Amino acid sequence: MLYLGLAPDPPDALSTPPPNRIRPLPMNTIAQRVRHAAAALPSHFPGWAAPRAFVQLGAGFEPEGLFDEVLGSAALDDLGLAAPGPSSAGAPLRLLLGTVGSTQLLVGHGHRYGFEGGGLPEALLPVVAAALVGVRDVVLIESGCTLREDLKCGTWMAATDYINAAGGSPAAGFLEILAEPFLDMTDAFSQPLNAQIINAAALAGISPRLGVYQAVAGPHFDTPAEAEAARRNGADMLGHGIVAETVLAALLGCRVSALVLAAEPAAAYHGRRLQRANVLEAARFCSPAMMRVLHLALA
Repeated sequence: MLYLGLAPDPPDALSTPPPNRIRPLPMNTIAQRVRHAAAALPSHFPGWAAPRAFVQLGAGFEPEGLFDEVLGSAALDDLGLAAPGPSSAGAPLRLLLGTVGSTQLLVGHGHRYGFEGGGLPEALLPVVAAALVGVRDVVLIESGCTLREDLKCGTWMAATDYINAAGGSPAAGFLEILAEPFLDMTDAFSQPLNAQIINAAALAGISPRLGVYQAVAGPHFDTPAEAEAARRNGADMLGHGIVAETVLAALLGCRVSALVLAAEPAAAYHGRRLQRANVLEAARFCSPAMMRVLHLALA
């Protein structure tokens, strides 16, 4: 009797991915990679002297006005902190070292997002490297879609809590470098650091509101029904960042503050259609004022 069917695979066929598929790295190599990158970080910046804080700027935000002096700049892929190639989110991918008074700051001018193809660990490499070189204050600057009538576009919100609706644990892949992965996250956002920045904002004529940030996977915007569900969750702002970085930085012993710009209203059935270009333009327009605030707060 003749049986028609597929010939058996050669022994290594199932373990060899097709040429158009990227084989994912074993998760434990992520921790090894960031350890190696962090150890080499000072050698890329002449004048390195233990930066006091790490500031991560989301897509669209510019660092002009933050530094008194820029000491150096390096691309994230050259530092081993991002895969090569441009950011689909429209973010520059570089690390800056500079001074504010006698204080050194490390700034991530743009970063990978979890939706860009490298997964969540890839997006977290800069903040993890900063923590591993001894930085203990982490400030995250991001844009989002406002869910509240009083959070008008152009208003800043200091996050006091978060909702992780993006899926996945930020700790995955980094467990071997965490002393205690089961941390109570009630105080993930540092009240003292928040107060320091809010007080500096008042001197610059800015009054950030307080609120809850909900992270979603993206890159698409949420639907009106999803925005309404987020309101019922207790969220005040929706976006694609800050939560994973907050969790991991807190697990690594850092104080964390996150300032989120209301760049667009969340989706509504009778509202205007959301556009990424408007979000990036709002971030660029509102950058100078926030850089003045951070200059005052971190000097």
